[in-house]
Amino acid sequence: MKRFLIVSLIVNASFAIAQKSEDYIPKEAVTVFSLNNINILQKVSMDELVSYDFMTALQSELFDGSTEGKTLKDAGIDFNQKMNIFYGKNKDFEISGFTFGISNREQLFTVFDDFDRKESAIPNTEYYNNYFNHLMIRGDIGLLIRVDADQERLSEITDSIWLERGFELPYIYENSEFFDEEYETYDNPLDQNEMNQEGNNAADMEEEIVVSEEDEMIKNYYELRDSLETELSLKYLYRIFYDIYDKGKNLKAADARLAEQLTHQTDGIFYLDNSRSVKNNNSLWYFQTMFPELYRDLNSLYNGNVMLGDIFLRENSVDMTLVAHYGDALGTIYQNLNNSRFDKQVLKYIPKNNSGFFTYNIDLKEGYENAYDIIIPILSEEKSPRISANVLVLELLNEFVDTDELFKAYKGSMFGTFNGIKRVKTKRIEFNYDENTFEYTEQEIEAEEDMPIFTIGFSTGKPEIPEKILLHLSRLTSQFHVMDNYWVFEDAILNSVPLYMINKNGLFIFTNDEDLAKNYSNGYGKNRLKGKAARMARKSGSVYTYSNLGEVIDKIPEQLLYEQGMEFVRSMRGKKGEMEISSSKTSKQKTTYDIQIRFDETYTNGGKYLLDIINSAYNLSKAN
Repeated sequence: MKRFLIVSLIVNASFAIAQKSEDYIPKEAVTVFSLNNINILQKVSMDELVSYDFMTALQSELFDGSTEGKTLKDAGIDFNQKMNIFYGKNKDFEISGFTFGISNREQLFTVFDDFDRKESAIPNTEYYNNYFNHLMIRGDIGLLIRVDADQERLSEITDSIWLERGFELPYIYENSEFFDEEYETYDNPLDQNEMNQEGNNAADMEEEIVVSEEDEMIKNYYELRDSLETELSLKYLYRIFYDIYDKGKNLKAADARLAEQLTHQTDGIFYLDNSRSVKNNNSLWYFQTMFPELYRDLNSLYNGNVMLGDIFLRENSVDMTLVAHYGDALGTIYQNLNNSRFDKQVLKYIPKNNSGFFTYNIDLKEGYENAYDIIIPILSEEKSPRISANVLVLELLNEFVDTDELFKAYKGSMFGTFNGIKRVKTKRIEFNYDENTFEYTEQEIEAEEDMPIFTIGFSTGKPEIPEKILLHLSRLTSQFHVMDNYWVFEDAILNSVPLYMINKNGLFIFTNDEDLAKNYSNGYGKNRLKGKAARMARKSGSVYTYSNLGEVIDKIPEQLLYEQGMEFVRSMRGKKGEMEISSSKTSKQKTTYDIQIRFDETYTNGGKYLLDIINSAYNLSKAN
């Protein structure tokens, strides 16, 4: 018996020693950033680190002063191990956290001083807890994780239990206009006193009691919901822990693509499983509920759709290589979509001194034909009358419409440019409400705002189509009219700035650049884009992008971007240099994207730049 115990201890110890930080990434993670060279993070302060969105599991540590003045070097982190940041979401719960090596336990718990040790149900592991944050340690490897029950799923379970107990759902009244008004009135003690002074009758007082009982019901409902949330989150947490520590199930073991990517000798790697990201998207809940078989079949298109990337920190740049992998069906569609020749006419309308531009090539006709051949048979299997009717319409349109002529309207190339910011006078209508007379009044307000100067255009083989549309619009409103070389839509932007349209040289162009419309409607001539950038745009696959970081990032108005896009903009503010993105030709299996961010001077803290980029990518992956 003693010999068996000794052998077991040796085996367990050997197993713990052999394990690495990347062996503890939960299999439920859909996004992973693995930092191979975390020596570059030694200068990053703990306060900076926990301020990032991807470190939400540490947010509570911000407020107790334990991180003040400390860097990662002071946190007992093992810089010879990888740090693996992960995020995941499925129909039941959402997870975020990271795994890391530990070099000094004492230092670790001077930073993680709010974590209390709890009894661990898993052998050879230590368990620490801090509110919603959980820390597991085996050997010299830590897993910090937060698990949150999915809010929509939680509401479904709470509602089901509540209704089963014979109660009505209280938030129906809470969200009604009547309840909002009445509840707010009685919730204010001053209003109540005023009403009593005016002589409320017994019926009014009884009504107050009814509202108070409803308020108590709402309180009970949300207490039930909070209790279920705690229990479910712990249930999912323990499931993850047992999978990792007891059964050896983790993402590295589950996905050979991640395991191979982790062997790359780069400063960091990136992993995103788009197939699971799409399947776990709760915004498609109606589609999943109403057409489960169709949803399953269409989801099969995304099987094998994984993005893998390498991150390199150079002396004057950060380089990234992202490879989008596809399954056969989706790969066939993408390959044909991106099988379009670059239209050289595009370069005529990109000035050589622009702040940023992009080109995008896509063959809609080829992509449509392949998508039609793949998706229509899937739709045809669905028994829903609504979908069957839509399939019939699509089949009839495909049979009777000349798709060759239709898709000539968009020939294959698109481009856009950003040419700085211009201060413009704007007009807006301000609405005022008079609470005494219950009347609205309108007032025109003049102001000055920063306006990005942009141009967007695409190649067309049927220039007569946009011309007919513009001619029709000009008959409907005097705001549309034609000039010698362009069309103009007066007061199109912010009720004061005109939008110009150019239909020449096989291109249809929208722009608010007055100089382009009036002086360069045939292109910029000798002032057009030339040199390396022009060659890269011609040779790139489906996408090429260039931007001067200082001119674009620092000047672009924040109100024009969604929050996720703004995260990237904020992270890059103040950084001078250039960013360039190019893609390979798309094959049936993959597309490769090369991203390079070049800096004017050698940066002193490469770790900070890397974390900024990771945080932006993390927010984008969560948004998707």
